[in-house]
Amino acid sequence: MKRLMPLLFAGWLSSIVTQAHPFRLDSLGMEKKDGKLFVLHRVEQGQTLYSLVRKYNTTVQAIKDANPGMAENFRYDQVVRVPAGNLSRKEEKAVTKALKQEEKELKREEREVKQETVKEANSGIHQVEPGQTLYSLAARYGVSMDDVRKWNNLSSDHIVSGQPLIVSEKAWRVREPLAKPVTVPAHRSDSSADMARTSRNDSPKTERPSPPRTNSAPREEPARPSETDRPATEPTTSVPSEPRIIRPGDTGPLPNPGGNARRVSEIGLAEIIENSNSSNKYLGLHRTVPVGTLVLVRNDMNQQSIWVKIIGRLPDTSVNDKVIVKISARAFEKLSPVDRRFRAEVSYLAP
Repeated sequence: MKRLMPLLFAGWLSSIVTQAHPFRLDSLGMEKKDGKLFVLHRVEQGQTLYSLVRKYNTTVQAIKDANPGMAENFRYDQVVRVPAGNLSRKEEKAVTKALKQEEKELKREEREVKQETVKEANSGIHQVEPGQTLYSLAARYGVSMDDVRKWNNLSSDHIVSGQPLIVSEKAWRVREPLAKPVTVPAHRSDSSADMARTSRNDSPKTERPSPPRTNSAPREEPARPSETDRPATEPTTSVPSEPRIIRPGDTGPLPNPGGNARRVSEIGLAEIIENSNSSNKYLGLHRTVPVGTLVLVRNDMNQQSIWVKIIGRLPDTSVNDKVIVKISARAFEKLSPVDRRFRAEVSYLAP
C-alpha cells in the first residue's frame, strides 16, 4: 500500500490538472519551482520544440526560460519543463496542495525506507525485492558491487526476488569460517648457534709444519693470445620492444607519448550512462574526444582506473554542466564508486 501512494497521488493530481488545463498532462506529473508551476514532459521520438509549443499552447521563449541552457534540438527521453499557464487562482491552489501532499507522503515513505535500511544494515542481511539490482543495493548500503559479490560468492550480477544477500562486512565476517591455525616449524635458536660458533672459535689451534722449500726451475706459462689474435665477437643488436596494445577494459597506465603525440588530462565529474545495464562493454561519451578513441578514466576516491572506448558525444545540456564523461554500467562497476556521480580524471593521447 505504501508503494501505491505516489501513484494514487499522481492520478489525483492528473485529474485535477486535466480539468483545469486545455492540454493533456504528461505522465511525469508537475513541479513547482520558484513559485511557478511546470509540467514535466519527457520528449518522445520525433518531437521538437515547436511541437511542444503547439501541444501545451505556450511560446518558444517561455519554454527556453524554463530550461536555461537547453538546446533547440531535443533528444529522445529528455525531460523538459513547460510552464503551466491558464490556471485560475482556485485551480492553482488545488494543484499546489496536491503537490505538497504528495511531497509529504514521499518524505514519509523515504523515512520508513531509511529506517528499514538501517535495521537491515545492522543485521547485515537484505532480502531482494522485485526490481532491485546489485548496483542499487550496493549504492543503498554504501558498499561496492565487488564486495557484495565476494560476500555472497556471486559469479555474476544476476539476483532474484526473495534472495537473501549479505550487505555488510561485519555480517560476512561473522559467517566466515574460522581460519585454520598456522603451525610454525621449530627453528634452532640464535643463542645455541652462537654458542656452537663460540665453542669452535675458542678451541686451541695446532700449527702444521710448512713443507720444505725446493729450488725448482721456473715454470713457463703458455703465451696468451694478443688482442689482435682474438676472434672478433659479433655486435649485439637490441630488439625494440613492441608497443603495448590497449583494449577497452584494461587497467594499465597511460603509455608514454611518442612522436608528435601529447598527453591530455581533465578532471571533473563522471556519471553512468542510463539504460546501459544490458551491455558488457566498456564504453563512454565525451564532448570533444573523437569517436573511437580510447581514454583512461580514473576514480579519484579509490585510484582505480579503466580504459573505455568513446562511442558518441556527451550532450551539451545544463544537466551535464560539470560532467566530463559518461561511462557504461560495466565500466562504472569496475571503478566501484560510492555515488552515481563521482570525481574522476580522464586522460588520453592526442596527435
